[in-house]
Amino acid sequence: MTTTTAAAPLITDPLFDGVTDPVLVRDSATSTWWCVFAHRRANVRLSGRPSIARCHGTPLGLASSDDHGKSWLYRGTLDLPIEPGHNTFWGPAIVTLDDGTYHLFTTFIRGVPDDPAWDTHGRPSLWPRRIHHLSSTDLWHWRHHGRLELGTDHAVDPCVALTPDGSWTLWFKDEAAGGALRAVTGHLPAPTSWSAPVTVLPQWHESPVVFRLGGFWWLVAESRAGLTSYRSDDALAWEESGAFVATSGTRTGDGGPVRSPDVIPVDDSTAYLVYYTQSGHDSFGDQVPTSAQSSVAQAALLRVEGGRLTCDRDAPFDFRLP
Repeated sequence: MTTTTAAAPLITDPLFDGVTDPVLVRDSATSTWWCVFAHRRANVRLSGRPSIARCHGTPLGLASSDDHGKSWLYRGTLDLPIEPGHNTFWGPAIVTLDDGTYHLFTTFIRGVPDDPAWDTHGRPSLWPRRIHHLSSTDLWHWRHHGRLELGTDHAVDPCVALTPDGSWTLWFKDEAAGGALRAVTGHLPAPTSWSAPVTVLPQWHESPVVFRLGGFWWLVAESRAGLTSYRSDDALAWEESGAFVATSGTRTGDGGPVRSPDVIPVDDSTAYLVYYTQSGHDSFGDQVPTSAQSSVAQAALLRVEGGRLTCDRDAPFDFRLP
């Protein structure tokens, strides 16, 4: 088995220079790995005041790898049958069932709002943000199962995992509740309803990812202090285990904080942390709002050591997606 050091950046966007919210999913039939990401537009100049609109109108992009993550090929965008027109998709989450079907949960915003207050940090926007559920057998053609009723019109950043009680749990950020993380449970493939939402972490968080590693369940999310981890025995009650990952890396394109993490377990105690970083400027070198900054996907090695998560972004490691 051949391994290699992860490329830095791991995945780039050859069209708009804007890979954000990356999630990785494996096609077991072909051993192909796919990256689904929100497709921002860092190399598009807009007239007038510095505009936040490039964070809206984002489709979900696709890149594929046939060599276990060594190289990636941009493949286009998903045509998701939710509403006609040019709409906005953020923060995808994908799970694969035993029958080979893929289930996609994504934040959906109607149209392309030019919203100066899109980065609400816990304050509701004028435009509702809702999470929708779709399924597919090939990652290209999707069936829409509808909008999730989550008790809020400002739900973003879904994360879905099969929990120890045999149900599927979906965690999300509720911007109408100050950015709190909330959760609902249901039963895939297509639940007719989800449970009433419960608050998991009342403080502001975003982009949660939940996974099992090193004998524990972990919830990792962006917080006011950066990337923060929480540990659990049952994926229900969470105990903070602290901030981790350096605030900035030294590899090419790896500066600034880790954003929107995804985790791919490798063995009992190690995993790959996949995330995106922003450059602080657009593709032309101008300092711009967050939505217009060029961005790339990166990978680093995540470990469980002494009951805590650790990650050195600068350390070399063998990288081979299973």
